[in-house]
Amino acid sequence: MFVEKWMTPNPTTIAPDASISFVAMEMNRLKFRHFPVAEPTRSGPRLVGIVSKYDIARGFPANLNPFSLEVVEDSVSRPVSSVMTKKLITITLDCPIEEAARMLRSNRIGALPVLKENRLVGIITESDLFDAFINMTAAKSGGVRILVESEAPDNPVPVVLQLSRQYRVDILSMVSFHENRLRAQDMTIFRFGNRLPAGFLQEIPKAGFRIVSLEG
Repeated sequence: MFVEKWMTPNPTTIAPDASISFVAMEMNRLKFRHFPVAEPTRSGPRLVGIVSKYDIARGFPANLNPFSLEVVEDSVSRPVSSVMTKKLITITLDCPIEEAARMLRSNRIGALPVLKENRLVGIITESDLFDAFINMTAAKSGGVRILVESEAPDNPVPVVLQLSRQYRVDILSMVSFHENRLRAQDMTIFRFGNRLPAGFLQEIPKAGFRIVSLEG
């Protein structure tokens, strides 16, 4: 899955000469935590920075809450360009979402502007990645979730696929990860769309795998 599917396209932008207090008011009104800062051009917005709620808070005097009703447009008249982040970390439309998550985590940031041919076309945030993860794991779909433990050389997926066909059970999602490489253990989470027959569950341990948990 790629960033293009989960980003906010054509994001609202702020001009670099907008006042810090105006940006604070817009963040409060729109419930945004980040704004791309861009200059308009004939071929589309040219990204020059990004500003977060933290940046805006730094631009306010200590005795004034930047997101309170007391703030008006000229409370802090300095331009947002004076507090925005100018050293940008960006991604492209075809970036895998797991790479986007890694970049957010490793750089300790909350949003990534998305560029196409050096023009801003979207923004992806931590919340967007949470939505993607929920979708990939079918967490909102209900059904039955089982966690299966296996030895690293073995893989329970072929067995579970065969059982699903045999018992006519729909698999909504599968996620595998290494639990403990020193002990050579892997974990696989399966989510099914309907209840699992007893025979289905009995076959998994017979195949040499351990059901760690069952929910639903």
